[in-house]
Amino acid sequence: MNILASLGLWFLLAGGPQPAGDDTASVTILAVGDVMMGASMEPAIREHGADHPFAATAQVIRRADIAICNLEAPFGTKGKPFKKRFTFLVPPSYAGALARAGFDAVAMANNHLMDYGAEPLKATIRILDSLGIAHSGAGMDLSEARRPAVVERNGLKVAFLSYSKVYPAEFWATSRRAGTAPGEERYVAEDVAAARKRADLVVVSFHWGAELMDTPKPYQRKLARLSIDSGADLVLGHHPHILQGMESYKGRLIAYSLGNFAFGSRSRKCTESVMLEVRLARGGPREARIIPVCVDNLKTNFQPAIVSGEAGRAILANLLRISKPLGLEFAPTDSVARLRF
Repeated sequence: MNILASLGLWFLLAGGPQPAGDDTASVTILAVGDVMMGASMEPAIREHGADHPFAATAQVIRRADIAICNLEAPFGTKGKPFKKRFTFLVPPSYAGALARAGFDAVAMANNHLMDYGAEPLKATIRILDSLGIAHSGAGMDLSEARRPAVVERNGLKVAFLSYSKVYPAEFWATSRRAGTAPGEERYVAEDVAAARKRADLVVVSFHWGAELMDTPKPYQRKLARLSIDSGADLVLGHHPHILQGMESYKGRLIAYSLGNFAFGSRSRKCTESVMLEVRLARGGPREARIIPVCVDNLKTNFQPAIVSGEAGRAILANLLRISKPLGLEFAPTDSVARLRF
């Protein structure tokens, strides 16, 4: 079957027979990659304000029923930095920009949320709660870190879970230690199955893979499929800072890495990203749109920009190249692509 749309790629995901009594209710999930409003981005924010990183994309973010990003750094003012190459701590005054841009939920399970210890994590949770932004994947102990965030829209409850499969292991929560939810298979299977019982839809995010590697590792594919086998409707990935391919498994979509989004880095290797818009109904995904985005901060001044024409086609062509080995194919044209299932 073929679906066609502008500014990206629309495609129908065969969800199989619908359960008895299924209605037409659906929610649109808008997912983007890594958001980190510190480090190299701070001069731009000081000059233009905290809303600057999202000014060019907020209209698209806001039109979704639920928008989610990977929050790659805590909000805080104090703490002891962990001894590693990069540590991030973002001023709390920047946090409100996430809500104003339209983000409704964040994944917090990653390798930077604990850069400055438990106090900034606690502050971040408090700030997100005050802004009405749901969060999952980190907490003051393992139980809290594994707890799903449930957001209700259009009569449907959507449960969000997030996990980290990257080091340092000291950041992983335990029964006695604050931290992020470890992406262990037994936790994923148990949590997704439990979330499925209390929600109509389940979305799982993973921080995984290798930085700057555009191919998912075998364990990523195993965890993604385990999530879907356990009841997930959509799997989102982060950490490589660049795009990894997408895959359809049992009528569900897996995006192994969405790359950077609004991220404080000047890397010349992390310049392409996408915004993924998926419409979910009971029984699984119905359609999705992939919007190509330039995240070359030397060109955009730390403000992700939606691209079309030759630039958009190039991003979609690259996504096709890395998705083909995963069994997903489509025909990118000038910002318009067709996918056949």
